[in-house]
Amino acid sequence: MKTIGSQEMYALDLNCEYFGLSRLQLMENAGRGLAEEIASRFDCGKVVIYAGTGNNGGDAFVAARFLRGFDVEIVLSGEVRSDIALKNLEILKKSGFSISKWGQHEHSDSDIAVDALIGTGFRGKLREPYRTIVEEINASDSFTVSVDVPTGVDADTGRYEEAVRANLTVTFHRMKPGLIKAEDVTGEIVVKDIGIPDLFERLVGPGDFRITFRRFSDGHKGDHGKVLVVGGGEYVGAPFLSALAALKAGADLVTLAVPESVYYQVSSFSPEIIPVMLEGSTISMQSVPEIADLAERHDVVVFGMGTLKKGEIAKEISKTADKMVVDAGGLTDNLRCDSILTPHRGEFIRVFGMDADQESVRKVSKKVKATLLLKGREDIISDGERLKINRTGNAGMTVGGTGDVLAGVAGALFALNDDPFRAACSAAFVTGLAGDMCFGEMGYCFTAMDVIDRIPYAIKKICQLK
Repeated sequence: MKTIGSQEMYALDLNCEYFGLSRLQLMENAGRGLAEEIASRFDCGKVVIYAGTGNNGGDAFVAARFLRGFDVEIVLSGEVRSDIALKNLEILKKSGFSISKWGQHEHSDSDIAVDALIGTGFRGKLREPYRTIVEEINASDSFTVSVDVPTGVDADTGRYEEAVRANLTVTFHRMKPGLIKAEDVTGEIVVKDIGIPDLFERLVGPGDFRITFRRFSDGHKGDHGKVLVVGGGEYVGAPFLSALAALKAGADLVTLAVPESVYYQVSSFSPEIIPVMLEGSTISMQSVPEIADLAERHDVVVFGMGTLKKGEIAKEISKTADKMVVDAGGLTDNLRCDSILTPHRGEFIRVFGMDADQESVRKVSKKVKATLLLKGREDIISDGERLKINRTGNAGMTVGGTGDVLAGVAGALFALNDDPFRAACSAAFVTGLAGDMCFGEMGYCFTAMDVIDRIPYAIKKICQLK
């Protein structure tokens, strides 16, 4: 059975909103499905809904409206914080439902207890008042129904210390992996379809970026990524575009290592990028020890921009680097570290010897054990198992340098994550979004530098989505 983790489900919820399927509608579908499962087992009876402050409680608020013929009481664990859950709670208030707060309610026996306290976002130990509410639910003789995940259970790992012991768990869209491992407290598990199209799971959206991009309130210089960009020679500006894009995408420190022949030219471009001179007029095997030494002091190496036929050098660097993003002249197979390869169609055919489509990208990704981000009208991203499609971006992004920008953004996001697939998906989305912002302002006549300038605004836009 196909499963979906808590972070992926969070991302999918946000993506659905972005693609026009509102979370309010998804909540309506979930609540109705929950009520259907209860009504299929009982004709009537007393139902007490123990509701949390988020969307888990909101699902149960919707269910209350569909439980016709039942005596329904709502017990709130605290002030409801979710806007869409609050909308459904207001409907219940106007409809005359019995609603009280925990600690102020009159305890009464129920035929059915609905655990809608905490959903898939739970980690760690239960705090009050949830611990006491769980104890009350477990001490009752009620038939207990948990919404999405029994409160106290980690939806990803199945771990718990104290948890609701459900007779029935109604989970939504797909099975959560933790439910399989916590079957001693889940009771019967029913997966309800809430109307999310299959394609939406394969489309990259803002949710993918939100689970990838990180900022730490107590962070220090370097905590948000140290990126080493290595390139240059035949094309002087390409590695600089990657380096500047990495900075604009949130990396704290970006080092740009280029051959001596272009060092003085490139080092004058920006005071914010740390320039390093590699010996020689071009990047060669003699450069590898210098690059390897630098790689050990950075989180990720972005390699290949502005070079030609440097695949063997990329392989050597991968023996030392922890992570790599490889583009242009560095593209190759059999890298020795976690890596993202970012070819366009022509480069894919040249390096891997087959035409570029979803199946070939998946096949090659699995073979070379790397994440591939195939740039095109629709970007295709795969790690050999997972595959997603990115639809941001426009025909104005055929201008030279936008691929270098993408590589730099991927490096910044990969520096903060151990999952190259997530980093690649997020980089494709936000770079394309920045390009779409350029198109909105300038039409098709914009440059790679224009895209770089809009990256912070694209990130801000995504982070402000609710």
